[in-house]
Amino acid sequence: MTFSIKEDSFYLNNKKVFLNSGEIHYFRIKRELWDKHLEAAKEAGLTTVSTYIPWAWHESEEGIFDFDGTSSPERDLKGWLQRCQTHGLTCIVKPGPFILAEFRGAGLPDWFMDQYSDEVKMRNSKDEIVHSDGVSLFNQKYLEKVALWYDQIMPFISEREITAGGPVIMMQICNEIGVFSWLAKQGDYGNAVKNRFISYLSLKFKSIAEVNKLWGTGYQDFTHVELPPDGNLPYASKGDRGRDYEWHCFWRTYYGDYLRMLSRMARDRGISVPLYHNLPGWIYGHGYEFPVNITMYEDLFDDKSEILFGVDHIPEFLSYRNMHDDRIINDITCAMQGNKPLFAAEFQCGSREYQVVTNPREMELFYKASLANGLAGWNYYMFSQGRNPGRTGYSGETFYWFSPLTAEGEHTSAFPLIKRMSKIVKTSESLFVNAKRKAEICVLFYPPYYTTELERPVKEECELQFPPSAIRRPAYFDGLLKVLQVLNIDYDMIDLSKASSDILHKYKQVWAFTTDEMNARDQQVIVDYTIAGGYSVLFPYLPDREMSQRPCTIIRDALSISPSGREIIDSPLIDIFDLKDIKCANPQITYSEESLCSAQVIARTINGIACGFTKILGSGTLIHIGTWIGFDTEGHKHVYEEILKRSGAKLRQASTDNDFLAARERFTYNNAALLFVGNYYNEEQIGKITYTHPESGEAITIPYAQNEMLWPALYGVLTPVCLEVSEGLTILHSTSDILHVAKMDEQLMITLYGDRDLNGELVLEGANVQRIKSATLNGEYVKMVRDDKRVAFIYRHIHRNEMLLNIKTK
Repeated sequence: MTFSIKEDSFYLNNKKVFLNSGEIHYFRIKRELWDKHLEAAKEAGLTTVSTYIPWAWHESEEGIFDFDGTSSPERDLKGWLQRCQTHGLTCIVKPGPFILAEFRGAGLPDWFMDQYSDEVKMRNSKDEIVHSDGVSLFNQKYLEKVALWYDQIMPFISEREITAGGPVIMMQICNEIGVFSWLAKQGDYGNAVKNRFISYLSLKFKSIAEVNKLWGTGYQDFTHVELPPDGNLPYASKGDRGRDYEWHCFWRTYYGDYLRMLSRMARDRGISVPLYHNLPGWIYGHGYEFPVNITMYEDLFDDKSEILFGVDHIPEFLSYRNMHDDRIINDITCAMQGNKPLFAAEFQCGSREYQVVTNPREMELFYKASLANGLAGWNYYMFSQGRNPGRTGYSGETFYWFSPLTAEGEHTSAFPLIKRMSKIVKTSESLFVNAKRKAEICVLFYPPYYTTELERPVKEECELQFPPSAIRRPAYFDGLLKVLQVLNIDYDMIDLSKASSDILHKYKQVWAFTTDEMNARDQQVIVDYTIAGGYSVLFPYLPDREMSQRPCTIIRDALSISPSGREIIDSPLIDIFDLKDIKCANPQITYSEESLCSAQVIARTINGIACGFTKILGSGTLIHIGTWIGFDTEGHKHVYEEILKRSGAKLRQASTDNDFLAARERFTYNNAALLFVGNYYNEEQIGKITYTHPESGEAITIPYAQNEMLWPALYGVLTPVCLEVSEGLTILHSTSDILHVAKMDEQLMITLYGDRDLNGELVLEGANVQRIKSATLNGEYVKMVRDDKRVAFIYRHIHRNEMLLNIKTK
């Protein structure tokens, strides 16, 4: 047997599969309960289980390793993997060295920290120990002990890989290593780090004179370079900010070198399965900090490493406030790491905090939306609750709450949902692993605007109109990107720092969030795309420098337009197109009428000064708005819609007649599709959905055979479109979950499930649709509505019960 990653998919025995995994920590469950948990995982439909392998747990005394339970039954890793295989489950293993996982010391052994803490701990600029679980990753004593751990654990895992007849299909290589600096907002200032920074600079810059010119310094040579200050000392100058940018860029190579080194160590010790690493970023139910975390691994994406980066999707709650976050995170991940599977390595299933109470209804909406947003696999975190062995738990005895299984293996209210999601995945797996978005609109993501985990306060010395970190959430994440989803716009996301005008040219409109700073290469890409016939939308500023602070005005020069001033007004408003009194932010960048003589003014400040324009550039068009509007009034929707309409693009494959309903559709290569409809409000909504038939292009409505439909509160429908269920018959759509399809003689049996407040409608089409004679639901005849193409079955869902639709053909 084999398990592999090819392009954007997982493959088991060369068959494309959806990776359906759940997290169970053997070391947090009594040995005698292992089988009970694994039986439940199998019952829930999981194909894989995932677990950390804590270094601290298996080498609790230096040099003494226990993998067979000699010192404690719960250390029997050999037995755990055997039991997984006996139950028909494959395994993901995570041997660190760092595991985090609310394990004291983040998984490093106590004996190691007791002996070497002063030597290995991160240091601040005053040479004081940084109080976190992080260490200096290239410290020789740390790497020496990691190598000894790897000498033991890697051959053990290698012997149990799937190609060796074992259950292990994938391995995590360390865990969330950037999180220590991100949370503490503190870099490591140890001597080893300084030496590596100097080496980085000497490779990037031709001479120290080039560095001195950029930074306004007077270093004699690279060895005299000083590290940027830490803490909250504001930037003293543009040059100081430029130095800080290089400091951030260095950390991306630092993490890249570390994870590539660990990967080589694992491979050298026999590991052959795919490797991955986790990306955190949700904070108290919001994902706006995720982009900072993913940029920290920029040196490992595409062909720079073999590592797959898995997303930690932990929304905590789901509502209209964060309905957009998971898709943005998915899109940024795909844009940055390239053509690799989108994997939710920690997919919320329960809560690590007792006061954060999750519930299955919100999680169901989140799970369905995540499938609609392109996941190729997930790992429910946690499937099983755990009990920490003494003195190991960061939060005391209990690990995780509200999971599908208690630590004793009893089902909770979350269990039925996991079981049902597994049936949904299995029935429509070919759609989930093949469906792609169709989009003619593109939004650019610019990693340097999130290269800020160690950023210091920005003051007037930097001469910035729009510091990216100050406005990127309201203007971009919760502004542009949220409103596009509320408007049900189909768009792709591309990493500008890797894009070319040729790649962008397939889009009819490209949006770019642009501030004072943008590198020359990236400004040129936008100009080239526009000149070649593209339609660019830039806000809130036309860049005047690179990230290094070197002057750069490529976009301005191409337009022959530069700002003439700015306005700062209490409660600012602008008029844009024919839309009046649109709320905006300060400042508004203004332009003289003379400079816009070859352009068309489209926006003016409350004082009537031009602050936005559209201009022909080569064969294309560029719109610029010299402020940002975000998305916190209804009027903002009209502005975005007006700009989008000017592209001439097909904006939506699926739409609704109710602004409070979300709809999106993805398509496969063989004329099938997935359709998602979501109500993120805690209030029922009435509306009709229109989507695109994947083969004919016909506009189809839900309901198909009724006037309107009530969509329950906090509920999502995820339906296959044109799913073939027998010869000459396909499911056009269904408002029910499709859990199973079986064909027997002249009968078609479809197992359904749905919310009791949602009308059931399943529509069949195909060459044999007129052969349908009758249908029953749980033995009762079902209403059928026919036309010349299709048959619609109308019914009511039974509360919390599966239903069997039995269709008889002639």
